[in-house]
Amino acid sequence: MKNILHALRLYATPIFWRENYTLLTGLLWTGVALFIAFTDHSATHWQNGLFKLPQSFGTWWWLGLQAAITGVACQYWRQVRSPLASMTPGMIEAEYGAALLVLAAVVLFLAVPLLRLGAPFLNVLAQEAICLALGVSGDMTGPKNLRKPVRWLRMFMVFVLFVAFMFPQAQERILSAPWYVAAGLLAVGLALTVIELSHRPQPVALPGGDALTAASTSYENRRKVLQAAKARFPASRPQGGLAERGFVAEGASGAGYGGGASPAIQSGAIKPSSDVQAGSGIMRLMQWQFPWLRKPPVPNTMVTPGPAGFLASSVVVLIALFIMNVVFEAFQTGGMLHWAAIRKSMLMAPQMICMISANGLASWMLVRADWPFLLNLAGYGTRADFARALYTTHAKRAVQTAALAALFCAPLGIAFGAEKWAELPLCMGAIFSVMVGASYLPSLPLLFTRQTRPGVIHVFNLLGSFVCVQLGVTLLFTEHSLPEWLWGLLFVGLPFSAIMAWLAPRALARVDWPIEPLAAP
Repeated sequence: MKNILHALRLYATPIFWRENYTLLTGLLWTGVALFIAFTDHSATHWQNGLFKLPQSFGTWWWLGLQAAITGVACQYWRQVRSPLASMTPGMIEAEYGAALLVLAAVVLFLAVPLLRLGAPFLNVLAQEAICLALGVSGDMTGPKNLRKPVRWLRMFMVFVLFVAFMFPQAQERILSAPWYVAAGLLAVGLALTVIELSHRPQPVALPGGDALTAASTSYENRRKVLQAAKARFPASRPQGGLAERGFVAEGASGAGYGGGASPAIQSGAIKPSSDVQAGSGIMRLMQWQFPWLRKPPVPNTMVTPGPAGFLASSVVVLIALFIMNVVFEAFQTGGMLHWAAIRKSMLMAPQMICMISANGLASWMLVRADWPFLLNLAGYGTRADFARALYTTHAKRAVQTAALAALFCAPLGIAFGAEKWAELPLCMGAIFSVMVGASYLPSLPLLFTRQTRPGVIHVFNLLGSFVCVQLGVTLLFTEHSLPEWLWGLLFVGLPFSAIMAWLAPRALARVDWPIEPLAAP
């Protein structure tokens, strides 16, 4: 019991929050779901024997539930898969018990908004049990270097179920099911969760026939094992340089890189990450990019799909959503398809395309390990010059992606929504403004601190690309006539982007990077 209390206390310390991005995003999405639930004043949500969710609630609640459960599972797996877990008496059992208690608390807390709307308690637990079975997977959660091999069949099933329950219609079928169906789903979901969280580490064989097992828990045994490991694996002297880091460039000389591209860049040994790679004609078409986005050399995280690639992926998303909506409508009505209902459900298509496109625009800020090498080898000059080059490329990417999304999604939103075709230019401008503004929102924390954690930037990225973009597109196409102040609010993204494009490069040059660049010779 003492060990379980110690494990539980870790969930109230920075250890639980550190590098746990899914947990932070789960709180964000849960907050949106709670706001929708407690501002809903409908007399009843039961319609013809079917429990109907408020608009947009189901998506936010499902994302918040999935992220919160995954955040708890992340803490559990990185604890029990630690190399010292099997050497500490009772640690694995304590973490297992603590994880079950915390997951139970998460399930009860996230049942509150649905109970507030009037959903049956047993059905709510059944829906959450399905999410539990999906979110605690040991091969997709926790530190990558400690995960078990990926089970592809299970991963495919998890993905299919996760996408299916993003649609409120699927959740409504569970929430409206008879009590015995809900009880069966609850039992299956809990059983799969308990089985998945069970962790029994295999003995680790050491050279010479020794084995490190859970039985080696006494102080004397652990001391002997550690001494044997040190004797067989002597510590090596740390090596430095780019070769030891796996960063080798043919043709690179020891000359300074104060101006122009380095010899390694000029010789082609280090290629710009956005260059179009050789391949088939279709792949070259999908990867074709405007010339002004192929220069200069930038981090791999700034690679942007070309216009043809954007169009192809958007069409795939549109077709997939249409098929799913048709299937759900046929299942819900017993084979009778009602175009009005399908058309209303298809409003999710422009939202999803805009959110997916906006989410990747600021991902380059989360991975900075290769920045010092690019700064030294690509001839940028000072950190300020490099920061300005990054934000210049970011502006090009944001403008291109937002323009393509506006051209593709505005006609879709008008076709499926309530706006008039005469307002097409305004809708395109609003989508462009919202997406560009959302892409600069993760830069805001740079202005206030020199030590920006990736988790904070990740939360601002999701706040912009999911919350702001979805709310903006939803308001744009679900209101019959937008008031003037709302149009003005949608266009605030453009002046905000201009201000951030001026301030953010200076702030980025001042913040701490993962390692300092090598000194110039």
